[in-house]
Amino acid sequence: MAALLLATIGFMAHGPATAQDAYPAKAIRFVVPYPPGGVSDNSSRAIADRLGKVLGASMVIENKAGAASTLASNFVARAPADGYTLYAAPNSLVLNPILQGKVEYDPARDFAPVSMMITSAFVLHVNKDVKANDLGELLALVRANPDKYSIGTSGMGSMNHLASELFIKTFGLKMIVVHYKGGMPAAQDMVGGQVQMMFSAVNEAMPFLQGGRTRAIAVSTRERAPQLPDVPTVDEATGTRGFDAVYWLALMTPAGTPAPVLARLEAAMQELGKDAALRDDLARKGVNLTVSGPQEVRATMDRDEKKWGQIIRELGIRE
Repeated sequence: MAALLLATIGFMAHGPATAQDAYPAKAIRFVVPYPPGGVSDNSSRAIADRLGKVLGASMVIENKAGAASTLASNFVARAPADGYTLYAAPNSLVLNPILQGKVEYDPARDFAPVSMMITSAFVLHVNKDVKANDLGELLALVRANPDKYSIGTSGMGSMNHLASELFIKTFGLKMIVVHYKGGMPAAQDMVGGQVQMMFSAVNEAMPFLQGGRTRAIAVSTRERAPQLPDVPTVDEATGTRGFDAVYWLALMTPAGTPAPVLARLEAAMQELGKDAALRDDLARKGVNLTVSGPQEVRATMDRDEKKWGQIIRELGIRE
């Protein structure tokens, strides 16, 4: 009886720790909120593949596109909080409750951040016939011709739309904002002269810039884009401070995921941050590998909700 009692106590003491240490013990579902083939999907797949190798687990990519990522966010918010559902969560996680009015999740309550994954600048580029070689000249041109120049976006409420509105507000411009269904149709109309400029994600802008069909004026982030080292930031070009429009994806799990599992995932992401080959691969895709702790993710979410939420509410933007 004494031996049985000791064995039972030993199992109780070591069983749960062993189970936690065994994570992951099966394949992990990695939810991407966009269709296959785009830069967000390709970047998420590259990170998921490397993350699976670090964790020693198979990663199963599930593309759940729809409602500007709300479909995927709703799905992950309802998933079991066991560490076997991971989410490549975008900016729109915190913006859609404002843009759409009603979603089935709360971004602060229903998700547990792990780490940032990627960030990307937007490039303000112009039709090659626009008579401006830098941002100072472009601002002077637009100010001298109110409501004559137009700026394209990939859709109402998109990040490059919000970047455009921030640009107009920051510099007190009067411009026409033209919305398209996607960044490529907008860029093609810019090349054709129907609109004169737009903020494009780096990967979308590069083919136009390299082909000489458009001209880069500035990037939207506080630091220059590694892919365009000679293009100044908006702040550099104007002497202002604080202009910043960033696209990001962050690794998240459903809220309530056990702390040891979150710690394991965070440690694995820190390991990814040292992977030069992954960093180079993502740079070729036009994005930057960005690894952080969960606190930085929370801070980014809070900042975006406040900053972009103010613009969305002021302008009455709805998707």
